[in-house]
Amino acid sequence: MGTRRITYVIVLVAAVVFYALYPYWFSWYLMILMVLMAPFDFFFSIPGMHTKRVALSAPRFLEQGASGALVITTYQRQSFPSGRIKVRLTVACDDVVTSRRLFCDPDAGSRYEIAIDTLHSGLNFFNIKRIHIASVIGLFSAPVTVNLKASVLILPAPVKPPNIVSLPRGVILRPKPGGGFAEDSDLRHYRKGDPVRSIHWKLSAKYDSVIIQEPLVPPPHSRLVYIAKWNGASERDLTLGRLRWISAYLLKWDLAYYVRLGDDGPVAEITCEKEHMDYLFRMLCGEEHSIARDNRKPAMGERFSWVFRIDGKGETEG
Repeated sequence: MGTRRITYVIVLVAAVVFYALYPYWFSWYLMILMVLMAPFDFFFSIPGMHTKRVALSAPRFLEQGASGALVITTYQRQSFPSGRIKVRLTVACDDVVTSRRLFCDPDAGSRYEIAIDTLHSGLNFFNIKRIHIASVIGLFSAPVTVNLKASVLILPAPVKPPNIVSLPRGVILRPKPGGGFAEDSDLRHYRKGDPVRSIHWKLSAKYDSVIIQEPLVPPPHSRLVYIAKWNGASERDLTLGRLRWISAYLLKWDLAYYVRLGDDGPVAEITCEKEHMDYLFRMLCGEEHSIARDNRKPAMGERFSWVFRIDGKGETEG
């Protein structure tokens, strides 16, 4: 737009000089035309400058090393002419903030894709606070506040830790305290003190012995995955990659677990893949995260029965 303004000023000065040297009717009309071009451009472009907008979209998750793009789309509420749209995109990752200037066509539905850097894991923030919409000729522009935001979590590739001997190999069921209903159950002979409602009457009559149907449930877990704090992007990639592998392993066996970052970090409970992804997202955002189920929250000072330590170095301690 700056080039068009300079060009307009040069042509306007040339028209004035031409009229001063040759004061004929055609030089007069040429000068008036150049003088009126600026207000005509302004008033003719006002409707279009106030109806053009942009939209920002990006995938929430991307695998490390995969290809992905941030998409900027132009649209308009009503069909009025205008000039190009100048967009200043701000990208923040690992406390490093960069900006990029883009020029978008005013046509509705125009798409612009910007490749997302997936070299390292982490959280990328994208923000467009304001756009500038140019007039048809390009002599004026109108700033419009949009405040568009998007964030993309780059997931590290799962990495198998070097020491996994201490990992559980399945779910151990225990008798449900107080009895009652449970999806799993076991059959055994009657013992003194068993409630009458637990007697399996058909099997007892068949085998001429009192058979008890005992409900079984998983014990309240106290498993902790401890994550050591990292130094640099490479250690973070390895640490979070090992965390993804451990999480997928435990959730495959339907084993819920607690996770904590550092010695003084808050403890969060993970029971499904969605909670694991949300934990990564909020942890990299620097937000506080809480226990998902307070009734299963370990008491203060309680020792965990199983702790697996993960770091971004060569060895992992189980």
